[in-house]
Amino acid sequence: VTLAALDSPPRGVTWGPEDTIIVATQATATGLQRVAAAGGPTTVLTRPDRAKGELDHLWPELLPGGRAVLFTITAVTGGLDAAQVAVLDLQTGTRTVLVRGGSHAHYVSSGHLVYAAAGTLRAVPFDLARLQTRGTPVPVIPDVMTTGFGAVDAVVAGDGTLAYVSGSLRGASRTLVWVDRQGRETPIPAPPRTYLYPRLSPD
Repeated sequence: VTLAALDSPPRGVTWGPEDTIIVATQATATGLQRVAAAGGPTTVLTRPDRAKGELDHLWPELLPGGRAVLFTITAVTGGLDAAQVAVLDLQTGTRTVLVRGGSHAHYVSSGHLVYAAAGTLRAVPFDLARLQTRGTPVPVIPDVMTTGFGAVDAVVAGDGTLAYVSGSLRGASRTLVWVDRQGRETPIPAPPRTYLYPRLSPD
């Protein structure tokens, strides 16, 4: 069932209690967008503020009750170390930065936000009524997979069970190699860097 035509591939989606869906895409001209679960046109909720160095708004997560949504602000410069976790009050339209240097936050029933920061999964107490963090963040998992777009491969179930993927893509260097049909590898002389999607020319 087609619900909406998006401006580019999605970068996070969350389904609210009133059958409202909030989605982010990789189009940097728009941030968070809202569409009815029954389908229809999308409404732009946020737009990145280039004057403040914002690149995009990604990874929306509706808070319990559907009053507000968490999301990640990525930066034009500085990579994920410059990303921010923010909250948008859907009733007032007010945006508040909650965490600097973090991404892809989730609210858990213990009253905490868990989020990715520098390859770790961290938690900070969160006041759901005031939409404010309280106290000091603490590390939960020292090595959790975080993508280049700031998505964290971790989820917390309603009973508090945490599932996650360990490891990190941050700064991963790879070497290009030739591989023959016997599986023998021969490195190609080139400096290690984050190579992706190699293809051979026709010749």
